[in-house]
Amino acid sequence: MKNSVLMRIHELEKKAGVPKTTIHFYVRNGLLHPPVKTGRTMAYYDETHLLRLKAIQELKSKGRLPIAFLKESLAKLELDGGRLEAPLDSPAAREVATTTRAKDRKRQEIARAAIKIFSEKGYHQVKIRDITASLGISTGTFYIYYEDKQALFVDVVDTVIRKILGDAAEAIRQEKDILKRMVLRGRVFYDNYSKYSEILSLLRAEMVGEDGWPREKIKKAYHALTQPVIRDIQKGIDSGVFRKIDPDLAAYALTGLIQIMCLRTTIGGDYSFEKIMDFLSDFMMKGLWPNEPPPGKSPETLSF
Repeated sequence: MKNSVLMRIHELEKKAGVPKTTIHFYVRNGLLHPPVKTGRTMAYYDETHLLRLKAIQELKSKGRLPIAFLKESLAKLELDGGRLEAPLDSPAAREVATTTRAKDRKRQEIARAAIKIFSEKGYHQVKIRDITASLGISTGTFYIYYEDKQALFVDVVDTVIRKILGDAAEAIRQEKDILKRMVLRGRVFYDNYSKYSEILSLLRAEMVGEDGWPREKIKKAYHALTQPVIRDIQKGIDSGVFRKIDPDLAAYALTGLIQIMCLRTTIGGDYSFEKIMDFLSDFMMKGLWPNEPPPGKSPETLSF
């Protein structure tokens, strides 16, 4: 909301007719978005908080309602023009049963917009207001769908991974040759890396970080990215195209190599995808050995 008047909690309490203990309760439970903090004890609320408090009070006037129902009702009202100014007897308020689907669509819309912003600015530089401004929604609307920026990023990662997997599935749909399928998968990852490098790099970093990220969700995202590769490697082993090797480790090694080679292209140098794949194929098959096996080494030991 542009030119919004900022208020301390005692002013909001007076205008809304809601005790500050209740306001704090609503913030803790996600019914009210957090205030803007300018210090350890300084927090400011705006008109979107006031509108939401009035909507909550009106909903509660109809009887004792669980928090989950209040959240669903508020979400539906937000979808009606993106503001909490829709009448509570409007079609939006009467169709709370459809909120879950509408909420999922809104989350997807926010995640899609966030992909572009995270990719351009980097995760740590992005503010919630950057995302809400791009969509023309209030911060209050954002906090209905996501607890914080980190929760949004997890959804963004999921969206990007599904995009890569979908592109890869389409690329190899008619291809039966295992080696060609591997190259096509590499091509898809390479093409997507330039679009989502910031997101993919942070995904890898947070797998080993200690910043309290939902690590299991991050691991599942990377697992989803490598599972199709693992299956193709296993097929290659079963058909005799590849030697017997741990397909899980091989898939992660290949994914990591492709990612770091994609990073190399952003640093500079005349490296096309074809040149990179030629190098990786040669490197994986021959390693760092010279053309002739070193003394005491057989050709079988020269593979990746």
